[in-house]
Amino acid sequence: MQTAAIAKRSRDVVLEQWQELLRLRREVLKTFTIEASHDLRVTSRRLRAALGLFYPWLPHKGTARLKKDLRGLTRVLGGLRNIDEALQFFRLRTPPEAAAGFQLSYLLTLMRSGELVRIEEALKDFDHHHLNRSVRKAADTLEENQIAGNDKLPLVACLSGACTALSQDIELLLPTALSPEERESRHTLRIAIKKLRYFLEITAPVLKRDFSSTLGPLREYQTILGRMNDIAEFGIICSGLALSRRERTFVDATLQAEEELLLKELARLVEQKPLIAVLTVRHGELKH
Repeated sequence: MQTAAIAKRSRDVVLEQWQELLRLRREVLKTFTIEASHDLRVTSRRLRAALGLFYPWLPHKGTARLKKDLRGLTRVLGGLRNIDEALQFFRLRTPPEAAAGFQLSYLLTLMRSGELVRIEEALKDFDHHHLNRSVRKAADTLEENQIAGNDKLPLVACLSGACTALSQDIELLLPTALSPEERESRHTLRIAIKKLRYFLEITAPVLKRDFSSTLGPLREYQTILGRMNDIAEFGIICSGLALSRRERTFVDATLQAEEELLLKELARLVEQKPLIAVLTVRHGELKH
């Protein structure tokens, strides 16, 4: 009975994520707001994470195609999100006396228009009718295979091992994260934290567990590291714009100052809430 209940909740998680993705797709096509496009991108990532987590119990061929299409959706939405964030960031930091002479906001807005066209085409081409059948088949197979066993480890045992591996990845990356020159380490740490966060958010309703004591600090770390990644993305975006020397100097100085500020925020967070201390989800907490 316990296996059947876990199997059903696993199926429900996949279907709920899919329905949320379809809802947000419709909303983005209607409004193209920053919030809707960002939420759609996050939901596509969560669904991909769920499919990866449950992969041993899913039909591999159909699931591989589904994950590929979802990855394409995530990527096409990334450009718009980064431009929107860059627009907000620089508008808040551009002195009023300089704004009239700067082309930065105008050029970013033009770039955004191009991204909107590309995203609208991608969302309309997204074959959700065919994929809907694939998702439902995958969810049904997931439930059936968990109940049947099929010579696989029980889901709870697999989750326990996966959680430990994800936590260890974070622990290995933490020691170098505060070094100013270790941008790549912070980028990798951000991804590792995001993976563990998605893992716990997906697992919580399946096992009926409360991981809020771990999820709270993970979100705080992810927020700061995400903002640091945004700074790097803004630099890449602006490098392709035809800016004046004055604007280029402003952009470079603003991004450098923000990165230094965020590094100090990260150092304070590490001191106040050591992440290793909150990575307490281990085998025992994942067992039923």
